[in-house]
Amino acid sequence: MSVCACRAGISVTVAFALLPALALAQGEVPPDPLPEPRRASLQIGKSLQIVRVDAAPRIDGRLDEPLWEQAARITDLTQYAPGSGAPPTERTEFLVAYDADNLYIGARLFDSEPDKIKRAQLVQGQAVVNDDYIQILLDTYNNKRTGYLFYVNPNGVQRDGLLLGGFAFNMDWDGIWDGKAELGPDGWTAELAIPFKTLSFDPRSEVWGLNLIRSIRRKGEELAWNHNNRRITMDAAGEIRGLRDLRQGFGLDLVPSLAMSQREEFIAGRASFISKPSLDAFYRITPALTAALTINTDFSATDVDDRQVNLTRFSLFFPEKRDFFLEGAEIFEFGGLTQNGRPFFSRTVGLSATGQPIDIDVGAKLTGKIGRVTVGALAVQQEAAGAVPSQELFVGRAYVNLFEQSTLGGIFTVGDATSERSNSVVGVDLNLRDQTLLDGQVIDTKWWAQRSQTEGIVGDEAAYGISLAYPNDDVDALLTATEIQRNFRPALGFVNRTGIREYQGRFKYRYRFERDGSWLRSWQGGMDLQQIDALEGGLETRRLTLTPLTLSTQTGDQLSLDLVRSTEILRRPFFLPGGRQVALGEYDFDRARLYGSTAGFRRFALTYDLEFGDFYSGRRQDTRLGVQWRPNSRLFMNAQYQLNKVELPTGEFTARLYSLTGNVAFNVNWAWLNVVQYDNLSGRLGMNSRLRWLPAAGQSAFLVVNYDWREDAFGGFQPFLAETTLKFNYTFRF
Repeated sequence: MSVCACRAGISVTVAFALLPALALAQGEVPPDPLPEPRRASLQIGKSLQIVRVDAAPRIDGRLDEPLWEQAARITDLTQYAPGSGAPPTERTEFLVAYDADNLYIGARLFDSEPDKIKRAQLVQGQAVVNDDYIQILLDTYNNKRTGYLFYVNPNGVQRDGLLLGGFAFNMDWDGIWDGKAELGPDGWTAELAIPFKTLSFDPRSEVWGLNLIRSIRRKGEELAWNHNNRRITMDAAGEIRGLRDLRQGFGLDLVPSLAMSQREEFIAGRASFISKPSLDAFYRITPALTAALTINTDFSATDVDDRQVNLTRFSLFFPEKRDFFLEGAEIFEFGGLTQNGRPFFSRTVGLSATGQPIDIDVGAKLTGKIGRVTVGALAVQQEAAGAVPSQELFVGRAYVNLFEQSTLGGIFTVGDATSERSNSVVGVDLNLRDQTLLDGQVIDTKWWAQRSQTEGIVGDEAAYGISLAYPNDDVDALLTATEIQRNFRPALGFVNRTGIREYQGRFKYRYRFERDGSWLRSWQGGMDLQQIDALEGGLETRRLTLTPLTLSTQTGDQLSLDLVRSTEILRRPFFLPGGRQVALGEYDFDRARLYGSTAGFRRFALTYDLEFGDFYSGRRQDTRLGVQWRPNSRLFMNAQYQLNKVELPTGEFTARLYSLTGNVAFNVNWAWLNVVQYDNLSGRLGMNSRLRWLPAAGQSAFLVVNYDWREDAFGGFQPFLAETTLKFNYTFRF
């Protein structure tokens, strides 16, 4: 571990010097009052008095202990899909109780055809949406904005995530809790124990938001305790009351890990062995504020990126997959921005421009609430990479809740992970969300402004945006306007197009068919218009997309058709893969796209995306096909094929990308996960193979093998790099 004491000290001090000030601020800010009941216009949720029990149940999925007879009982679930408020076709019963340490939830999921229960997923932590499942939504602050999600399927596979407010989710969060399930002659049962040590909450409040959901996958039937206009977000949740004297413990989690890697570089003729200990520590400063520290961070067990073919003149966006940056990531979201213009994007830290890991010597993070304010701070010391020396990077974020579902916030970043130039960004954002004006329909308005400051650059460093959305089930509409000036450079964020003013308008209408007698569930049609102008004047891009149909069947199959008319004005040429140049000039072209998928619970499931038509001065054909095969819960195969065939006056080329995923689940805790990818543009064949053991929540062991081959001039493959890593980690909770 190469940690310079002085540099490490600076990074740690940057983050943790905030703690005394924040603690003092907490004392100065008047405490939040206990959550008030919602106004009558929002009183759509139900309320339940929770029961405290003395003995903890054994979590085995059976519900055969006397404790469950004492628990509060919920049976009044109704459909939110396909019907809205219709009675369920199968009986459902949820049981809710708690003690000083855990929230306990049991479920009896009756089924008249238990042999048809879908339960294909057996890999712990992976998606269960193609199975039957139960879902628990917890709003521990009862603020109708944020919370936790917990899933369990009939195999006892656990899946969890975070509600980011509104309609956004982060399904990469990984909490420590326990869940089991068991099949029976009348359906299936499930038990969950959620430790209060895993959750952030205000111990003075006795009221939490709660929603309970059941999915009957073969019927496409979704049931919920509370919903409004087919929404099951926290603003449409119920409440549990009577939570008292909850123990969060000392609030300290220590997660040491050890990774041992054997690396071989075949062309260079080098071999090396690396032993890398690391430590993650989490401390709950207050019940609502958590500090985290990472030393000598290791990402060797992280999922590999999916390869992409870039047929645009702008850089591509890859999602974050590393656990340290995903924890508390929802706090750093800004202005509703998903890609271009983001002030902070964690993949700029600890990764090179080509996606290669850069060691992080030490990092510190602070996330949570101080009074009415939600705060986040991240400080990292990144090791030197190439010509770039070791860098110290910082991002701070805060927002205050307004009214019932609105926020006002700011963000500040310092540092540049890719150069020695100084860089900073400051931004403010306002989110106004309401569902009282139009009888429960959501109206969402966002406004944001940013300015960067980069050494050696003066002027044109601002960015602004505003949006008005009506994101509801029958009508989905959006208007946005964005300006990103030419020199706006968020070094710790993501921007791939500057010097523009962008306008977007979207309108979609959905019609739902009656379930009886119709194999179709819904039809949706609409249009999307995007126009991008250069700030110095003149059109750059205009794209009109007509979607005459998006069809969904009762079983979950989907089919969509897009007709696209595009205008592109190039003021400078650019090169496509294969070295083919697209000359400057004005281009008008039309394209058609047919895409969709069959229901994912089928043994064979198909995804397809076929697009063809004009492309600048030539033609382009895109084919993306995927076939999933799941013969049983232990084996899963997914083959993906992508072809992009481009014909231009300057020449033609064909890009091909192949991907094969093969997972073997020995049981719910043992899995062998494999991904092989190849594309003919880079000539690289890569394999990532991970044998994973999860003996209990917070404990894991990995054997990871990465292999990289390069295609030679004769069409063969030569080994380039091989790396084998054995990694262990264990969570000590106090």
